[in-house]
Amino acid sequence: MSKALESFLLGLLLGACITLIVGFGFYDWKTTAKGNAQSEKESDRAVINALTAVCVERFKNDAHYTENFKKLIKTDQFTVGDFMEIGGWSKFSTSSGFELEISNLCAKIILSESP
Repeated sequence: MSKALESFLLGLLLGACITLIVGFGFYDWKTTAKGNAQSEKESDRAVINALTAVCVERFKNDAHYTENFKKLIKTDQFTVGDFMEIGGWSKFSTSSGFELEISNLCAKIILSESP
């Protein structure tokens, strides 16, 4: 093999390695599996946020808002999700697996926006 071809192939190999290192290390390139996992996580988070907003509105528009808010304040922080589910504000037929997270986040938002 000639010296010029050897230098060309070595440069090609080093250039490819450096491109991969820089791309995956600094420019947030992802493999398909990692990209799919991240997009699934982000879509789950978007669903939880959207359903939480609906839960907050349901709670605020309830006819017994004041009494429910007082009960929510008195509820133990470990059972606040159960309180939200029992009241029906955080129940959704489409939220399989997210109920407790939606309930807790909903209660947290409501308590932070106290009347």
